[in-house]
Amino acid sequence: MKKIAIVYPRNLNELRKRALEILSSTVLDYTKEYPVCVSDDRAEGLSDFRRIYIGTKESNAYIAENSKGTLTASEEYFILVENDTVIIEGFDDAGALYGAVDFYDRYILSNEYPDNPDIYRINFFERANLPNFEFRSKPSVAERGLWTWGHVIYDYKGYLDHMMMLKMNRVIIWNDFLPVNAREITEYAHARNIKVIWGFAWLWDTDCAKFDMTALRGESVKVFEKFEKEFGDTELDGIYFQTFTELNREHIDGVLIAEAAADFVNRTAKLFYEKYPNIELEFGLHANSVKKRLEFISAVDSRIRIVWENCGSFPFSYIPNDVKDFDETMEFVRKIASLRGSNDRFGVVTKGLVKLDWSCFEHCAGAQYIGVSTGRMKHDRVDRKAPIWKYIQANWIAYAHKALEAVRVMRDCKQGDLIVYALVEDGMFEENLMWPVALYAQMLWDCDEALPSLMSRVALRSNVAFA
Repeated sequence: MKKIAIVYPRNLNELRKRALEILSSTVLDYTKEYPVCVSDDRAEGLSDFRRIYIGTKESNAYIAENSKGTLTASEEYFILVENDTVIIEGFDDAGALYGAVDFYDRYILSNEYPDNPDIYRINFFERANLPNFEFRSKPSVAERGLWTWGHVIYDYKGYLDHMMMLKMNRVIIWNDFLPVNAREITEYAHARNIKVIWGFAWLWDTDCAKFDMTALRGESVKVFEKFEKEFGDTELDGIYFQTFTELNREHIDGVLIAEAAADFVNRTAKLFYEKYPNIELEFGLHANSVKKRLEFISAVDSRIRIVWENCGSFPFSYIPNDVKDFDETMEFVRKIASLRGSNDRFGVVTKGLVKLDWSCFEHCAGAQYIGVSTGRMKHDRVDRKAPIWKYIQANWIAYAHKALEAVRVMRDCKQGDLIVYALVEDGMFEENLMWPVALYAQMLWDCDEALPSLMSRVALRSNVAFA
């Protein structure tokens, strides 16, 4: 077997390290020995090696001289295999990172299982010559992420590593209190091209019906003071908040929810923007209580991104076989995508994967050090979640076509400024990268691929698990 060398950019930042790490581990899986890794300014004497070049035109001289790709979009990549040499070129470092991820998915797996009735599988790198190959890819949805309560992340490194391998670049972590180790979590995420949006309530608990609507006028300052006290010294990519909209009715104590929420959110946000004009604010708005009163929601400050939840049937429903009102749901999505004009900053949280176990929920009594637990604890929890994942998996096999159609609708509504978060919490995603989550993530990356191809390709990945 030919020895392999990976030629990487001379200046290794965190994203370049991750790309090198992924490529090195991929090669190790097949060759059982580590490849040689050299920077592009020292890549001499490698004529006897099978070479893999990774980087951008700006960071890797060989790529600059030999690339045939013309990349135009952030996170886009181009893979070229020619004359037994591999080039993985990114438009930026994130693109090179995702090219490293997809070198395995798009190239190795397509050649590891030949269309030959006499053989099921070959050791890819034992080939005398690598098959020629060209592939270019960029995300259908530019901002793709997950939503989760923080207190049910039991291994934040595993959670974020799995997100990176799914080419996801944002996470909302909602908690009663900012975690003690928030800075470490954020740094780990940034090293994997993931922005961390910290969530906290703006006058909302888990029971909006008990909320005192007469208390609104004096509460904006309290919300802002809480932010400055808990979050002001933290490296922030953004703040996600919810307020009193998660009800299946339009009024609380005779007060119209849509009107009161829009007014309260605008007054509170004004305090944020006056002191932090560039802050990213995401308003988690539950459609249940406002969908017939959108004229009030259209008045929400255009600088605030509305992130819609509970818009109707799957993929907005917790239950993945709830598809009876799918067409109506898609019409509502089209309506709200441009509610505040063609430049509306639009986002959604989709569901139908795995959710918090509300039967045993309790609010946290104070700040916690989240995302670090023992192997025994994680193993026990994986076993507890297995029957839930089996149910979810069975329904995604039946209704994945609805999720793919929904992604296409959202992409077509908002060609540019769109964020899609999938709610994935309390399911030990940090331990097992489950097939439905991996499938949905790939839909967000490339929603134009045919569903049979998507389903089978994702199922072949060695890091994807089935219930």
